[in-house]
Amino acid sequence: MRRSPRALRRLSITTVVITYLLVVLGDTVRVTHSGMGCRSWPLCNGNIGLVGNYHAMLEQSHRYLAAVVTVLVVITFLVARHQTRHNRAVRMATFASLLMLAIQIPLGAITVFAHNAGWTVAMHLAGAWLLVAAVTTTMVAATKNTRLSSRLADQEVAKALTRPLSISLIAVFMVAVAGMFVLHGNATLSCPSWPLCAGLTSSRGVMLQYIHRFIALVAGAVLVWLTVCIWRLEGTTPLQRNLAIVTLGLLLITAGFGGIVATTGAPEYAQDLHLAIASGLWLSLVALASHIMLPLGAAAPIESELPRPYRRSFRTSAVEKG
Repeated sequence: MRRSPRALRRLSITTVVITYLLVVLGDTVRVTHSGMGCRSWPLCNGNIGLVGNYHAMLEQSHRYLAAVVTVLVVITFLVARHQTRHNRAVRMATFASLLMLAIQIPLGAITVFAHNAGWTVAMHLAGAWLLVAAVTTTMVAATKNTRLSSRLADQEVAKALTRPLSISLIAVFMVAVAGMFVLHGNATLSCPSWPLCAGLTSSRGVMLQYIHRFIALVAGAVLVWLTVCIWRLEGTTPLQRNLAIVTLGLLLITAGFGGIVATTGAPEYAQDLHLAIASGLWLSLVALASHIMLPLGAAAPIESELPRPYRRSFRTSAVEKG
């Protein structure tokens, strides 16, 4: 079984871990209202080191961690370029990571210059989740065997799960976007009950809460559908089935912390945990989708590498394409 070089695997895993920590720290900056702790960019109020008050130190720590992620993404891209000539999935994923990073850096600057305007923060979060998706896809592509001998059985599974996976990714992503509108629309405390806003009159804050909760409900239903499809479909692997269960479990935990945030006055620790687990949910779902879909995008194999039962069909397919 051929795999990508060990260095690339370790790099990709490290990049995922540090990028996730970066997103969690960014969530902490948001819920503690520390985004304007540094009123200049890239320096923090003219300083390079961690100086100033608590909010400035949080924001500057976030920028330092972003610099570490930048270095890791660039190194991973360079290593993949030289060590994975025949694995197109790895090369494309590392390029996507580099592209998202190039978008995220100026978005961070715009957020500071716009004084944490709601739309800039929402775009910055969306970009952060897309970066997490790119580095997670890189990790799966770098650690997963993608030779056709293992892909032939996976192709039918991937085709059958394309629709539920796509809808699940969109639904979970929209939950995060709606959550940002709740946070930056000052609607966090608009509905102190859960799951319904019992006894409250209609208002902008209540409507934002209902939209967020409705999208979360839809995402939950879709993830249940996806999980059932994965467990019932012949050909799925134990890893894929377990990832589906983990993803569904993380959604339930995220919803539970959403209820805690609503009913306890939205303490900072609860908001932070709510967002951190939601980011973990996104990472898990992307890993699941990548593990199922990536074989379709891998490089073409050499016929001699195939098991004997597959060689005739491979040769016939090649003749038909020719």
